[in-house]
Amino acid sequence: MLPGHTGGIDHVPAIVTREGTPDDFDRYFEEGFSELGPESRHLRFFTAVRELTPELKRRLREVDGWQHAAIVAFDATLRDERHPEGKPVGVARWISGSDGPPELSVTVIDEYQGKGVGSRLMDALLALARKRGVTRIIAEVLRENTGMRALVNRYRAVVQRSDDPVVVRYRIDV
Repeated sequence: MLPGHTGGIDHVPAIVTREGTPDDFDRYFEEGFSELGPESRHLRFFTAVRELTPELKRRLREVDGWQHAAIVAFDATLRDERHPEGKPVGVARWISGSDGPPELSVTVIDEYQGKGVGSRLMDALLALARKRGVTRIIAEVLRENTGMRALVNRYRAVVQRSDDPVVVRYRIDV
């Protein structure tokens, strides 16, 4: 949870997760991004981001379940015509590069931070990784991002050498 953030949901969420598809990002991406405050965007993208470039949106959309996989979290208590599965509240993903283990990212909209959504996303993403034969994931986290650092540490993450003093690099053995 962000400093000073009290969490504005007034109900007990029923968080459900499933593997993400490109259609999810067409449907929910802008909405989810708009529900990230400036601090959340900074912690996720390592810079002040007001909007994402078309190239980054394209890259984030291109999930194939192997090189780039995603798990989407929904609050099933908030279903409507636009959100038949519930309100989209977070996404976890791995993206494989040209060499080395895939990189992890977890994003939870501000209103749901500190409610266990990140843990649900991580559990589902690591289960998918095991199913797909991924044995190790790397997470590069801003040193100031105490929420994400606490999350990855719950999964026995090992701190690795980072060439950037503001970034903590973790290895998670799946």
